[in-house]
Formats: sequence, C-alpha cells, structure tokens
Amino acid sequence: MDVVGIGTPYYDMVINVSKMPGLDGAAGANEAFYQGGGKVATAMAAAARLGRSAGMMAKVGENHRGQFIINDFRYNGVDTSAIIVDAPGTSSPFCLSLSEEEHKTRIFIGKEGTAGELLPEEIDYEYLGKAKYLHLENGRPASAAAALFAREHGIVTVMDADNYQEGIVKLLPCLDVFIASEFFYRDMFGNLPYEEGCRKLLEAGPSTAIVTLGSRGSVGMTAQDGFFRTESFQVPVRDTTGAGDVFHGAYIVGLLEGMDAPECARFASAVSAIKCTCFGGRTGIPNRETVQRFLETGEIDRTEAQRRLAYYRNNL
Repeated sequence: MDVVGIGTPYYDMVINVSKMPGLDGAAGANEAFYQGGGKVATAMAAAARLGRSAGMMAKVGENHRGQFIINDFRYNGVDTSAIIVDAPGTSSPFCLSLSEEEHKTRIFIGKEGTAGELLPEEIDYEYLGKAKYLHLENGRPASAAAALFAREHGIVTVMDADNYQEGIVKLLPCLDVFIASEFFYRDMFGNLPYEEGCRKLLEAGPSTAIVTLGSRGSVGMTAQDGFFRTESFQVPVRDTTGAGDVFHGAYIVGLLEGMDAPECARFASAVSAIKCTCFGGRTGIPNRETVQRFLETGEIDRTEAQRRLAYYRNNL
C-alpha cells in the first residue's frame, strides 16, 4: 500500500436543494443519492482515484450501511481487505449531507451507528507495515497505537485535524504532516498569526504544518520551505462537502510523487476545487489526467464526473 487510513467511514445521504426551506417549509431536491463518507475514508478514495494504492482499516456495521460502505470503497479503488465487519445487526453511522445552491453552503445531520470503533488489538500491523504513509483523523486508542507503530517503522504519518481534540494534540510528537482546519487552529491558538502558530506546531514534532482556510486557500510551514501561502482555485462551486477530506488524500499523493510542501498544497487545492464542482464528497474526485489538464489549462473535463454521478444516482 502507498497509504493506509484509519478512521470512521460513514453512510451518507447526499441531497442538494436550490434554497434551504424555512420552518415548516419544504423544498424539492435537485440531487439525491447515497454515497460513502468520512474524513479519512474519503481521503483514501481520493488517493485511489488519483492512481495510488490506498487501503482502509476500520470497523463497519453488519447491516446494509456497512455493506454499502465497503462496496463504495471498492467502486473508488480502495482496498477493503483490512476492514472488520462487526457483529450481526450492527450498523455504521449515518449522515445527511444537505447542500444549498443559493449560498453554496451545507449542513450535516448525523446519527451514530451501533458498530464499535476499531481497537488497537484489532489493527492488522502486518498490513499497516507495508504502507509508506498512514493517514489519521483522531487521537483515539487505535490511531494512537498506529501512530506509534508508524514512528517505530519509518512510516510517514499524516493527521487530518478537523475538530479540536486533546487526543490529537497529544499525538503531535508522533506525527510527520499535520494538516489542521482553521477551526482546529483557532481552538488551539486563538488569534495567533498563522506563521507563529505553524512554528509552534513544528516545535511540537511534525516536520510539516498546514492550515486549510476553505475558499481562502491554505498556509503552511516546513523547515526547508519556510512559511508559505497557497491561493485557492476559482471554480463554479456546487457542493463543498468533503473538500477538506479530498485535500488530505491529494496532499499525500503529492508527497508520494516527490512534491515539496508548497507544490503538494497547490496540487491538493486543485483536486479539492475540481471536487467542489460536483454534488457529494466523492462524485467529483478527479483522476490524475483531469487534474493535470486543469493545472495546465484551467479547464475541467467533466466526462468522468458525469459518469460517476450517473452511477450514484442509480443507488437511490
């Protein structure tokens, strides 16, 4: 495996409306379909779509949600041989992903499943040991055990620090690439200037610190490159669901291709921008050729995205 991810996969229902209804209101759906979701889960889908070998380590429910999640991983080219199916009758978490055309915004309504979380003793360390990169989304016991194993075996560990968690902060000495959302950053550093905050993150252990800023791009720092800023690409946005997840997967692909941190951030920003032109977190994940054409010409070939949208529409 080029990269193995550990996280919680979701069973998403994707709905898009022109305008959010008011209280007691109603709205017709422009799009509605089911799709796999989750931070690291979608990052692995992005890495696989971009041509790298990606595998997922997780526990899913035994019912139809869990089977759908596994099938969607396979559709996106992600290896599922290390996924554990929990006891009969258990379910994976569900999320309603509702996006709006008018304001280009979205809301998430989730319900936890009954499947247990992956435990440290359930990690297939032989499988993990074959990976070049490990991607994590939290600081819970399985992630902490995997990060320690990766550090001891020379596997590069990347963290998606989306929501602030003390467990993630405690893992900083074991992490190599720390990619935080602006929300995580503000919870940790308040209004501290990004350059100072990134420097503090590097002092805590990682060799790379990135802060994603949504439509404003990202900032980052490494000892080699210093502090840098990456502007976002201007595209016709349909749905920003999964934009950060896809950014992480694409950033890892950039590392695998030998890019430096600023190049990785620009590449990841391009992949994320293309994704945002389609509904759902995974529908618009491009292949490598589509990304290269976009970087060279600014044009997005939508042939593959339309085929993928037709595939997902059929599952409703």
